[in-house]
Amino acid sequence: IKPVRFVGQASKYKDTGLTQKQQVEIIQKFKDGEYNTLVATSVAEEGLDIPATDLVVFFEPVPSEIRSIQRKGRTGRKHAGRVVVLMAKGSKDEAYHWSSNYKERQMVKTMKNLDIDFDAPEKDKTDESQLQSDGQTKLMDFSTAKVSNSEVHRVKVYVDKREIRSHVAHSLENMGAEVILRTLEVGDYVVSDRVGIERKTAEDFLSTFLDGRGLFGQISDLARAYRCPLLIIEGEGLYSKRHINPNAIRGALSTVAIDFGVPVLFSKDEEDTAALISVIAKREQADDPKKEINLHGTKSASTLPEQQEYLVSAISEIGPVVAKNLLRHFGSVERIMTATREELMAVELVGPKTADRIREVVSGEYKG
Repeated sequence: IKPVRFVGQASKYKDTGLTQKQQVEIIQKFKDGEYNTLVATSVAEEGLDIPATDLVVFFEPVPSEIRSIQRKGRTGRKHAGRVVVLMAKGSKDEAYHWSSNYKERQMVKTMKNLDIDFDAPEKDKTDESQLQSDGQTKLMDFSTAKVSNSEVHRVKVYVDKREIRSHVAHSLENMGAEVILRTLEVGDYVVSDRVGIERKTAEDFLSTFLDGRGLFGQISDLARAYRCPLLIIEGEGLYSKRHINPNAIRGALSTVAIDFGVPVLFSKDEEDTAALISVIAKREQADDPKKEINLHGTKSASTLPEQQEYLVSAISEIGPVVAKNLLRHFGSVERIMTATREELMAVELVGPKTADRIREVVSGEYKG
């Protein structure tokens, strides 16, 4: 084995990049047989004129079908080649591998369903000797192809402009999603009319939790705006980053999930978050990929039922779910406010503590 390091032009910590001239020299020496193994970063899957190889080794799977095809395409041109994918058993590597395989199969299926009508190339314009010497047909050979207006639809993900500082949006694009930047009043990501997603790092979650109603105010707006709201907590150290009693954090998570009815999902890092959002988006948009997503949700209620829910849920210990239960049971805000402790406790999810809090707010003397 005669290996050579092949990387991009950017220099990173203790890792000096190659100039364009050095890259060209290495490729030429690889073609000439001076080297027979390229140890390369993702630069080798891009538009460089790397000759056909006998073996391609993935040191880790990639979740993108495009990148996977680009890497595999370095072999199997003139004769059969091999592709080896290394992955850690039981890790996210397996998920990435099967995700990529599934996307490739879907891509092939979509292409077969496309109505493609190629004009037969004229014989006098086809250089048979050139085709034989190159070993495969070039894309330009199909320049006269007529493709129908059928289109491969990518999932759409609306992303709040403030989230552009994270790498989640970039990872979503790498996974094939169409990222659309908007200023979202509520939530950070929207994947359908009913699903809005709030993303918080572990540090962000703890910071907004300590900020009084900061966390619960955001979650309340999210739950009010979308039928299927989600909170994604990203990263590790939720119980160790701050000197906060773990039970207080668990209590906050319980409030989000139970009182506000917002499921909490956890992700390892930004790429994992992107993969999670991508899966949710595909699931939501599977039935009608062309359907436009209506961005709704504001920080203030508009319709009468929303205003009633907002008014009742403003009382601490009450989230949107409990507020709706109270309104369905009593029929109006006035009847809730005049109900006795026992009558309040007859409502689903209303316990002694919540009932006492409502009575305290309604009948307590104002001391402002």
